[in-house]
Order: sequence, then C-alpha cells, then structure tokens
Amino acid sequence: MSKHVPLYKPQNVVNNEVLPMISKVLNSGWLTHGPETKKFEENFSRYIGCNFGVATSSCTAATYLTLKALGIGKGDKVVTPVMTFVSTANVVRWAGAEPVFCDVKEDGNIDVKRLKEILESTKDIKAIIPVHLYGLPCDIEEVVILARENGVYVIEDCAHAPGATFEGKKVGGFGDAGCFSFYATKNITTGEGGMVVTDSELIATRVRHLSSHCQTKSPAEKALDWAYDVDELGFNFRMSEIQAAIGLYQLKKIEGLIRERRKLAMKYAKSLSKIRGIKVSSEPPEKRHVYHLFVIQVLKDLGISRDLLWRVLKENGIVTGVHYPPLHYLTYYKRTTNYKQGDFPVAESLFTKILSIPMYPNMTKEEFSKVISAIASAPSRQ
Repeated sequence: MSKHVPLYKPQNVVNNEVLPMISKVLNSGWLTHGPETKKFEENFSRYIGCNFGVATSSCTAATYLTLKALGIGKGDKVVTPVMTFVSTANVVRWAGAEPVFCDVKEDGNIDVKRLKEILESTKDIKAIIPVHLYGLPCDIEEVVILARENGVYVIEDCAHAPGATFEGKKVGGFGDAGCFSFYATKNITTGEGGMVVTDSELIATRVRHLSSHCQTKSPAEKALDWAYDVDELGFNFRMSEIQAAIGLYQLKKIEGLIRERRKLAMKYAKSLSKIRGIKVSSEPPEKRHVYHLFVIQVLKDLGISRDLLWRVLKENGIVTGVHYPPLHYLTYYKRTTNYKQGDFPVAESLFTKILSIPMYPNMTKEEFSKVISAIASAPSRQ
C-alpha cells in the first residue's frame, strides 16, 4: 500500500506519450504562434461548441484579456462569487474595475437570488464572472438571463470545468466568452496555459490582438515582410507550440478522463454515505459534474470537525485542501474592500466545513481504501 496519497497526480493525466508531439514541434522550427496552437484553438473551441478560440498563457490571462476586450476598466464594477480562487477577482482589479462579491449556494456556486439583488441595487456593473466551481456547472442559464435583462456581459470562469454540461450544453458557451485553465492540476493540462472561447468574432479578434503586444502582423506574416506596427498597449500572454501540442493530446483523452473522475466520485459518494458526519453534494440531473475537485462537507454537529479530519488524514499521509477561503477573508481584500465577516453567511459557513480529498483518474484501490479508512476513523478521535 502506498505510504502517501496526493491530492492529485498529474502523471496520471499526462505521460511520456506526449514526447513524439513535443519532438514534432522541436523539429518544425516553430516554438510559438505556429500551427499546433492554431489547431488546438480550433479543436478546443469546437469541443466546447463555440466558433472561436484563443490560446493564452493561463486562465488568469484569458479572463483579464476578455475584460479588456470588452472595454471594462476604471469606474466599472464586475460581480464575482465570493468563494473562488483569488484570480477571479484579481483580474478585475488589474483591469482597473472593482469586484463586487456575491454569496453562494450550498454547492459553492453563485447564488442567483443574491446576484439579482446586487444587480438591482448596484450601479455601474458591466459584467458577471460566474464560476463553475469544482467542475459543477452553476445555474448558468439563470445568470445569463439576468445579465441580458440588465445589459451586462457574462464571462464564464471554466477553470475547473472543461466538459461540464448544463442541459447537455458544455459550459463556456453560454455567456459572451468562456475562460479555461490548463494548469498542472486541472482535468486536462498543458503545464500552464489557458483559452478564451466565444461565438463573437469581435471578442476573439480583440483578445488575440491584445495577447500579442497589439502587433499588426503575426510572426509568420513578419517573416514574409518585416514591416509592422503596434497600434495600442498590449501584452505577451501567448501559449507556446509545445503547450499546444500537449493540449491536443490531452483533448483526445478528455472524455475518458471525465469518465474516470465521475466513476471515482460515485465510488466515493457510496462509501462516504456510510460515515457519520460526512456530507457529499448531489449532482442535479440537468448538470454533468466533471469533478476537478471532490469536496466533502464535514458536519461538526454530527460529531466530527473539518480541522480534526484534516489532521487525521495528514497523519495518515493523505494530502487534502480547502477550496477556497472566501475572498473577503484574504488579507488583500480585507484591506482594500469594506466587506466584513457576516456579509456572506453561506460562504462563511461552507468554509468551516469543506475539505477536498484526493481525486485523480486511475486512483488505485489501495489509495482509495486508505482515504476511506482514514475518514472513517476520525470520529473516534473526538
């Protein structure tokens, strides 16, 4: 039996099978802005069901570029859920706008009722960034309806959710744009990397232009005629050809990887249902959860605490995490906003209960049994 069970295993998602793809890139003469990137953009956007894709250096870059492409900046406000990775709010600040935090439901996703109240009571909101947390789609159709009624953009944060669906349609294709992450721990990975998908040619063109220093010619075009211009302030947020080649390989495997994650999640749910004090969120029939993370809630009133369970698992060599502290608990946002404890009761309550346990394709029976046994032993430690 393994002595150590990690939270995730990137090697179970990407392995030496990618070496021929990398060798092909190295022999091609193109290390960036080449044919592999273009193909990855086309294939990934087609998989999501959108007309256009623009590969970027990260999901953070993708979201920031989308905000800039939509003209969002100083004086504008953007709604984000208060329970998300800090990047979702940081990009709003970097764009010059102000994040407005919204409480969440018991599944961690944005609360549409609270969102409606915010839209009705707050001026200068230009966009909403709903997050499909842990790989579970939020109530995205309701978010989009509210956004359209109030004349604001929707930028979907799909960092956890490539392949997740709502009513059979993949997330990322509901709003004005969807932003994805291919970071090392994600369901498919290029090591680092991201993607903007959209049905708007205007948004895609603006994102692409901004992502490469706003140069009026691509490297391939400059190879034929060096003369070019830079027509506004841009950035270097490109994806490399090696990353794109890995992404193409990963994309071929994505549905199989989703099946593996879902199979493990169902196995977890069945075993954990027998353990007092552990709650597992259900999957609504209209949604397909892709389980980037498997998050349990530890119900202290039933005889166990989250922090105790964390310690027990750590002592057994099992790595866990907490995803995420509410944004208004973080030092930077404590210092730079007027939010205080008590403003987001659902998120604050969830934060005391949630724990992410190991989740990755091809988890061994020994690893799974070790996790379940350790969780089952925790109540006796009270």
